[in-house]
Order: sequence, then structure tokens, then C-alpha cells
Amino acid sequence: MLAIFQQIARQFEACFPARLAGPRTVGREAEYPVVTEDGQAGDGRRVFQALMAANELRPTPDSGNPGLIVRLDGPDYSYTLEVGLGTIEVNTGPCQDLLRLREQHEQAVQRLREACQGLGYRLLGYGIQPRTPPSQALMTPKQRYQVLHQAMGDSWLWYTVTASDQLQVDIAQPELVRMINYGNLITPVIIALCANSPVYAGQESGLCSAREGRMLDIYPEEQRHGMVRRPFRDMTDYVATMSQARCFVRREGTLYRVYNRPFTEYLAEHGPDFDAFLLHEHYIWNSARARTAYGTLELRSACQQPWDGHMAAAALYLGLVEAAEPVERYLEALFGEALWPRMQAYHRQAIARGLAGPEPAPGFLERLLHLAQEALAHRGWGEEALLQPLFQALAMGKNPAQRIVTVFRSQGLAGLLDATAL
Repeated sequence: MLAIFQQIARQFEACFPARLAGPRTVGREAEYPVVTEDGQAGDGRRVFQALMAANELRPTPDSGNPGLIVRLDGPDYSYTLEVGLGTIEVNTGPCQDLLRLREQHEQAVQRLREACQGLGYRLLGYGIQPRTPPSQALMTPKQRYQVLHQAMGDSWLWYTVTASDQLQVDIAQPELVRMINYGNLITPVIIALCANSPVYAGQESGLCSAREGRMLDIYPEEQRHGMVRRPFRDMTDYVATMSQARCFVRREGTLYRVYNRPFTEYLAEHGPDFDAFLLHEHYIWNSARARTAYGTLELRSACQQPWDGHMAAAALYLGLVEAAEPVERYLEALFGEALWPRMQAYHRQAIARGLAGPEPAPGFLERLLHLAQEALAHRGWGEEALLQPLFQALAMGKNPAQRIVTVFRSQGLAGLLDATAL
């Protein structure tokens, strides 16, 4: 089996460039809840029809359900129906810098907002459906999603309500394992500053990031979501670790079938099937993942942000990646061999309490924000200005989730909708 892991690891590494061609480029995958005026989940299929009627967009149907349009492509952006019908993902980039990415994203969101308004829908800068609970009725009827529901049971349905804000940052082969480890290590910093999903199913969850907290309960023994338990030694170790988890589905032509056995069993039967590994690994949702299709590091732990700071999570992700060396030195000096346990403990605190939780050290978040700010300033495009909402949140001691809980307690769901509407 070791030889199989090694071969897949070599193929995985080969998908990334030997070196970066220039400054790191970025792409954004931002998920937005679509809701009715009273906060129930809207129907993204109707939004797609309105978008196609008003814009020149190329439709892509689901391979297993050709009557369902699941993606619309424009010149600089695309829209994707997420697992839940009430969530639409806006994809922009790759771009040289965050300011160009912001321009593309705002153009795409303006078109999406207009389509929603024409249907009486609202688009929210929020990390979860606020009123509609997870359900099979809410699931987009993609053939693959139906098979995943068969494989995972109702755990899969949590993905019908979540709305994250993800960034793709290009990386090179020599830093591949290091960046996977580092991207996971900084997860609690991102959640502490960017959690924004405290209310769902019309009630307070008791968590600043219910989106992250509830996902941690999905097959916790396999840790398929969130921060990984330990750093990976090399790519072979990464492939071996991922392969221990159960493989939910396998692909036969254009269709998907339930598998639901450890992926090591598949490898023992079929040998080093790289495409099968990529499909399996796609359904392990750690907070930082290397994406072979783009040659990037995908950072995915932030909830969708309020619109007035909608680029803040992207700026934090990129700033921390660019500041990896000084951040690593700072963390290692603080915690030494206890680094991963201390950050895992902070991960739980950040999910539950946001900025109200104790920091691992005095001035911890402020130091990391300044390091990210300096790294962005060094890039020379003025991207560091996009971090200001996070400095303001830190000064107040309240992240978006903590602020929205205050609104919800005083004004109820109507107040939450008004506060998060784009």
C-alpha cells in the first residue's frame, strides 16, 4: 500500500508548479444565502432563470440530471448552485490582486442582487440560512448530491444551509505540505475574526460559528471538517491519512454510486487510481486544502461576511499566507512543542465565543493582524486597507457573529435580515 500512496503523492505534487511565476494570484468562492422577505430559503433555480434572461451567461447542466442548470459562466465570474437551493456561490478570479478581485466580485454580486430583487428575494452577507433548517427538500437535486445523501444520511443535509467565504491562493510544489499544515494551523484566527453564523432555524445556536461547529460533528472520528489534528510529514503521509477515511461515492461514467467503505479498500482493489483519490478527497472538508485543479491552497473556514466588509476574510487569508514565515516564527516562539494542541484548543474557543474567548497570548490577534497587514503592504497594491473591518472588530471585541446576536436579541429575525441584506 505504501507504494500506492507514494505514486498518488507524486501525481498530486505534479499538479502544482515547481515555482511561482510572480506574486501570488487569488480567486474567490463566496457563498450567499438567498431568502424570501420573511427569511425562508429561496429557490436558486428561479434566480438562475432570471440571471439567464437578463445577462449573457453560458449555462452548464448537471451531468446526472441534464434538466438542472447548475452553473452560469460570465466573462469574469460564474455562479454555481450550492448543495442547498437557497445558496448561490459567486466565483471570481484568478486575479493578480485583491482590488481587481473585489471589482469583479462586486460586478457579479450586483447582477445577482438585481435578479434576486426581481423575484422578491434578499441576498444575505451571512454564513448560514437564518430561518430554514437543513432538509432534503432544500437540497439541490444534483445526482451526485442525492448519492451523497444516501451515503452520509442526514449529516449531508447540513451542507444545504451553510454559506462560507473561500479564497484560492496559488502555491508551488516546494511549499505544498507546509502550506496545507500552515493553512490549517491559522484556522482559529480566521474564525475568531470572521465567524458569522450564530442564528439558524430561527434560533440562537450558542456558537459564533454554528456553520463550523455543527460540521465538526459530522464523522468526528475521521475529522472530515475543520482543522486537522496534526501536521502532515510529507505528501505520502497526506495521501495515506486521507485514504483511511471512508469513501462516500465512486464515479461510473457520468453517474455516481454509493461506495461507503474506507478508501484504502478501493486502492487495494484498483491500485493507484488518482482520479478516484481526488473525488474521495474532495469530500474531506478540512479548513485548508490543496486543489490540484487550480494549483492553489483553498482556505475555507470563514463565514460569509457583512457586505460593508465583504473582502475582509479574503484579505486576512492572503495576508496570513504571505506572512507565513513571521507568523510561524511567532507561533513557535509562543508555544513550542505545544503549538498544535494550543491552537486546537483556541479553535474550539473561537467557534463558540469569537472575540469574547480568551486569546492564547496577550495581543495575539493584534500581532497576527499586523503581520498580515505588513505582508499585504509589501505586495504594493494597497490591499492592506481591506483588513480595516477586522481591526475595527478587534477594537470593539465583537466579530460579525457577536454583533448580529445583539441585533437578533433586540429585533428578532426581521432585524437580522435587515442587518445582513446586501
